[in-house]
Amino acid sequence: MPRTTGAAEKSEGTGHLTAEFQAAVRSELESMLGAPIFVQSSRCKRFLRFIVEETLAGNAGQLKERTIGVAVFERANDYHTGDDSIVRVTANEVRKRISQFYQELHHPALIQIELPRGSYVPEFRVQPAGRPEKLFEVAPANRPDIVSHVFAASGSVREPMRAGAAPEQQHIALETIAPHPTTRRNRVAYGLIAILLAAAVAALGVWKERDASRVPDLWASFQNSSVPILVCIDTHNLQSTAAAPSADQQRFVDVVLRRQIISLDDAAILSSMSRELGRKGIPFRVVGAEQTSLSDFRRQPVILIGAIDNQWTLMLTQTLRYRIEVANPPGSGSAKDPVASIVDSKDPAGTRWATDFSVPFPAWKSDYAIVARMDDTTTGVPVMIEAGLGNDGTVAASELITSGAMKKRLAEESSCKDKANFEAVIGTQIIETKSGPPHVLRLTCW
Repeated sequence: MPRTTGAAEKSEGTGHLTAEFQAAVRSELESMLGAPIFVQSSRCKRFLRFIVEETLAGNAGQLKERTIGVAVFERANDYHTGDDSIVRVTANEVRKRISQFYQELHHPALIQIELPRGSYVPEFRVQPAGRPEKLFEVAPANRPDIVSHVFAASGSVREPMRAGAAPEQQHIALETIAPHPTTRRNRVAYGLIAILLAAAVAALGVWKERDASRVPDLWASFQNSSVPILVCIDTHNLQSTAAAPSADQQRFVDVVLRRQIISLDDAAILSSMSRELGRKGIPFRVVGAEQTSLSDFRRQPVILIGAIDNQWTLMLTQTLRYRIEVANPPGSGSAKDPVASIVDSKDPAGTRWATDFSVPFPAWKSDYAIVARMDDTTTGVPVMIEAGLGNDGTVAASELITSGAMKKRLAEESSCKDKANFEAVIGTQIIETKSGPPHVLRLTCW
C-alpha cells in the first residue's frame, strides 16, 4: 500500500487515493522524469513511471521483482531473477537519482516521491509548509486587495502514514496570504530591483548549466551504478607456430599466451579509461571479450573497448544507425585479411568508412571509430562504446571521450537537446603510424 502523509478519499477505479492527490503525484512524477538526472536514463524513467502508476492504480501488492522484469524490461515470464539483476540494479539507480533530484531542487516539492530500500513500492510524502517569512513588501498602499498565493499542505503531520485515514490530511489547499502596508517604498523598490537583477543573473547561470546538461551524459548512469561497472576490452587470439596447441587447448600457453593478448595501444587506452573512472569515483572491473557472456552484461553498466576482436561491440552496434561490419574476421579461416567498415543503416549503399587490414600499416592514412552511449535494449543496461576499426581509431575515440571534447560536441548539437542516447562516427588521420586529432564525422541522438 502506498504511504502518504494522510489517507485519501476512496475514488472509484483508483483504490484509496483521491483524484486530486493522484494528479499531484503525477505532476511531481513528470517534473522528476523531465529533470536532467532522469532524462539521461530511459531505463530508470521506465522503471519509476511503472511503479508509480501501478501504485496509483491500486496494484502496489503486485510490484515484485519478476513482475517488473517482465513488464518493464521485457524478460521472459520464467526468467531467473538470481542470474539477471536488472530490476535490483535499476531500483538502486532510481533511489540514487531520486535523492540527487531532491538535493538539487531549489525549492521544496509539495509532494515527494520516495522509494524505500528493500521495496519496489514508492511512498508519497506531503511536505508541510508554514507561512513564509516576509522579507519585503511591494504592494501599493492603495491596493490592499492584492494578495499572493502559495501552495501549502494543510495540517502539520511530518511522518508518512498509510492511506486510509482522514482525507483532509491529504488535501492540498491554496493558502492566501494578504500583504501588509509598507513604508519607505522607494528604498524597498530600489532593493527589489537589485534583488531582481541578482536573481536574473543567477537564473541565467542556472539556465545555461541546465541547458548544457540536457544533452546525453556519458557518465551519469555509470556514476549512479550500485555495483562495479564492467570494462570489456578486445583480446587477440595469437596463433603461434612455436608449439602445437594441447589436445584440450587448456594449457597456460593456450588459454593465456595465445588468447588473452592486449596490444600496447589498447593497454594505453585502458590506462586512460581507468584514470578517468578513478577520477570520477566509479568502481570497475576489467574482462577480456572472450572471457565474458551476455548474462554477465546484464548485471551492471558496460564499457566496450575495441571492435574487430570484440564480439560484443560488433553485436551491440548492429541495432544502431551506424553499425560495424567485418569481412574475413579473425578466426574465420579466410585466407584474406579482414576489412572493417562502418555502415549507415539508413543508407547502406551510401557512404562507408572502411579500414583494409591488407594494406601495410605504415601506408595507413586514416582510421575510423564508433563512440556511443545508449540504454541498450539487448542487455537492459547502460552501455558506452569506444571502438575503432583499427587501434588508431580506438585511440582517437578514447581521446574524444576522456578529453571532454565529446561532451562539448554534444552540447553544441541542437538535435541532441533532451536526448539520452547518442552515436558518433569518428575519423582520424594517421601520421607516421600515429593517430591525429579525432573528428566527429556523423552524430545522431535519440
